[in-house]
Amino acid sequence: MTSDDPTGPPSEEAHDTAPEDETPDASHLTPEEKRGPRTIHVAIGLLTLLIVVSVINSPESVLPRDSTLAGNYVADESSDLEIVVPVGWESVDDVEFGSLELVPVDSGNDPETRIFAGALDSGTPAAAIADDEGAATALAETVQQYILGVRGIRDDKRTFDVVNELGTGAAVSYVVVPEDPARVADGGLIFAAVFGTPEERWWVAYMSTSQQSAPGPRWMSRIVNSIHDQD
Repeated sequence: MTSDDPTGPPSEEAHDTAPEDETPDASHLTPEEKRGPRTIHVAIGLLTLLIVVSVINSPESVLPRDSTLAGNYVADESSDLEIVVPVGWESVDDVEFGSLELVPVDSGNDPETRIFAGALDSGTPAAAIADDEGAATALAETVQQYILGVRGIRDDKRTFDVVNELGTGAAVSYVVVPEDPARVADGGLIFAAVFGTPEERWWVAYMSTSQQSAPGPRWMSRIVNSIHDQD
């Protein structure tokens, strides 16, 4: 067979020098694929990009109030514990209960959602109860009586185990449903945790009268379990 036989295989030289066709074949595309992405898809992509940029530059402006992302820790010198300050929250100087208080930023003089913390010393009635769950329940009752200021039925009661750098313990939470139907909007959520060692214990309490955007007990449980010892 000669080299110019049209039925023979192409030469190696012809294969190497043949130009590659980089133009995509669009003959198999649907009309929608040929037109490209729809406007709605482009808009969703741009919106996602804007949200990502906003989170990077100012996370508190877009993250929900129950988020602990990028939260910093604040040290409580009186109790020797460090607790995370959720995004969009801050510590206050005028503490109403305990030795540390956290509130949402710009929440005014009477915040509807607050976190308290401190050492469980003899000045706290719950300190007389050795059982951590019982002490947490007593602490929750104190918050309900003196901070929330509403008597009512305790609904949706839950318990949680506590494990952090200061030791182990227990937490309880419940929803207060006012006895007076006319005060139904005055109810709220109470959470209280007691933890530590037989020699020394600490507590964290949470109260909210918000009916919509306030975070729940599982969120508080994560915060309590992330508490640090200053030492």
